[in-house]
Amino acid sequence: MYRKLIGLLFLPSIVLSNPFETTLQDEMQWLEEETFVVSASRVKENIKKTPASVTVIDSDMIEKMGAKNFLDLLNTVPGVNISQTYVYMDKIGVRGIQGDFSQKVLILLDGHSLNSDLLNGGALGAYENLPLELIKRIEIVKGPASALYGENAFSALINIITKDTEDIDGSIVTLKAGDNNTKRVNFLYGKRHKDYSIIANFNFLDTDGESVYLSRDSIGNSGYTDPTKENINTYLSIINNKNGLYFKGNYNSAEDGPNFGVLNALNNEDLSKRKSYFTEIGLKRDLTKELSLHSRIYYDFYETKNRWEVFPEGFPAPTFTDGMLGYSYYDSQKYGIENLLTVKKENYKLVSGLSYESQSIKNPSQKMNWDPLTGAPLSSVQDFSDPGRNFISEETRKFWAIYSELLYDINTDIRMNLGARYDHYDDFGGVTNPRLGLTWKLNKNNNIKLMYGEAFRAPTFAELYNKNNPTILGNTNLEPEKVKTYELTLENSSIDDLKSSITIFNSNIEDIITLKNGQYANEGEAKTQGIEAQIKYDLTRGSYLISNYTYQKTKNKQTDQELGNVPTHMAYMGFNHRINKYFNLYADIKYLGSQTRTNTDTRKKVDNSTVANLTLSAKNLLKKDMNIKLSIFNLFNEKSYDSGSVIDYPIAERSYIVELSYKF
Repeated sequence: MYRKLIGLLFLPSIVLSNPFETTLQDEMQWLEEETFVVSASRVKENIKKTPASVTVIDSDMIEKMGAKNFLDLLNTVPGVNISQTYVYMDKIGVRGIQGDFSQKVLILLDGHSLNSDLLNGGALGAYENLPLELIKRIEIVKGPASALYGENAFSALINIITKDTEDIDGSIVTLKAGDNNTKRVNFLYGKRHKDYSIIANFNFLDTDGESVYLSRDSIGNSGYTDPTKENINTYLSIINNKNGLYFKGNYNSAEDGPNFGVLNALNNEDLSKRKSYFTEIGLKRDLTKELSLHSRIYYDFYETKNRWEVFPEGFPAPTFTDGMLGYSYYDSQKYGIENLLTVKKENYKLVSGLSYESQSIKNPSQKMNWDPLTGAPLSSVQDFSDPGRNFISEETRKFWAIYSELLYDINTDIRMNLGARYDHYDDFGGVTNPRLGLTWKLNKNNNIKLMYGEAFRAPTFAELYNKNNPTILGNTNLEPEKVKTYELTLENSSIDDLKSSITIFNSNIEDIITLKNGQYANEGEAKTQGIEAQIKYDLTRGSYLISNYTYQKTKNKQTDQELGNVPTHMAYMGFNHRINKYFNLYADIKYLGSQTRTNTDTRKKVDNSTVANLTLSAKNLLKKDMNIKLSIFNLFNEKSYDSGSVIDYPIAERSYIVELSYKF
């Protein structure tokens, strides 16, 4: 690892540089983005005064890094790790807490929840490939956030904030091409017309995917995966700057080809089609100098059509000559209303809200060439969509919530946060989640933060209502999962141009929902604790070094054994070198420590890995407002595996993407 780090650090020195050429506007924008956060308490505040553990990925890093998607950006955050799943999407692990559908992480787009797959609870099935060209900044609040945001804000809250018209001020076309026959086109428009601010974006992605070779799948076959992907995303925002009325909406369509199957068997027929969209109409207005109101109504839709080749042709032989085939469909819908009132006084802010939401699973259907109850083979694919044999019924649940948080400045150096939220669901009842926080500016260079918070994850529709499958049955008596977290953060800036922090965390998880004897149950407790340390060193204007390290231990509290597939050690280092006013180089490396297996998995642990990336960008080089970027991923072609399944899935080999953008 260290040899690769040294190589990356000294690589920029081969390029003739002039690091002092920059503009005051660039510098002021960078400083502004670093000083505030809006997601931690749903009101704009100084990042040093929020007690939550917050990481901000600003527009400068997004522009310079050359990430493929926003998950690449999240991989730079201490305590966060991205890994593969078997269902055409990646998953987000935070401080050792993870789920196949990232259902324990709440992902927002400008405050609007993207967790629209209500069957499974996650957001990545619909929105994994949000276009980076639209994103201004990402705020990651680690730890419980249910005190203000409710369900799914369990291990982390991720708020993706889009660009303003002032950030765009015209039209920008971006073209990308790379390995695996990858093509991506993005058109971004942002302009103010009289009293209206209008932003529109269109993004198209088509790729053959990062095919990998499996030496042995779950049934002993070997071969290459074929993970093709096609994705369309559109976004529209219209704001009346005079009266505060606004509309925003997003449409996303994704189609993924064979990966390695729901039972980890190589195949050539899997196909997943997913469509999602949301609309939101709202009002943001200052009623007085001290009182502001945000009211909104919204509607979300998500559907998926899956063709599963559970096992390939001839397996189990000789019964399934055409393969073990299954087809499924469902859509989920939610609509709601929320009112948020904010009071701002000289020494305190009070944020209070009331919300209502209805959630539904609609139109479930399934077809297969085996009996869903017995597994007996059938001579052809048959329809099992009638209520007596379907995998789930149409279901609806509703909840209402009330919440409030006080941000009180005891004096100029000490702030106290006190808040709580009560959610009442008509299927499992009510749940209350408090949050307490304290920030103390010890002196001009040192800051201390204390936080205690609780959060919950509501049972998904699958966990509650799955049926007619002897190995995966729902349980209507489930309670929500709960977590209680303590955090201590120390921040220091006593050395010029160097900022550092260290966070100690301890979380206890109760009523974990897991499969027991083929049925979901609240079974087990877990504990995760660790340390996150990070630094940022500003070398010169526009050049900087960032680094972080995470130590995490996650144990089953009943057996005192470590949970499987969780790295104990993680580290990240990124180096941005502003060569001159035209060229910039960003190099980074992610270290992932070895991972133990689950108790029943006899395979040896997955060895540690270091994956490096490199991006060289040129700005206004050939023509004003024309930018060029070359990114190389897995620069040293590291060989490693994701370990979260019954097979080890190789990480992608070295690849590249070339990007050209032009503003007019």
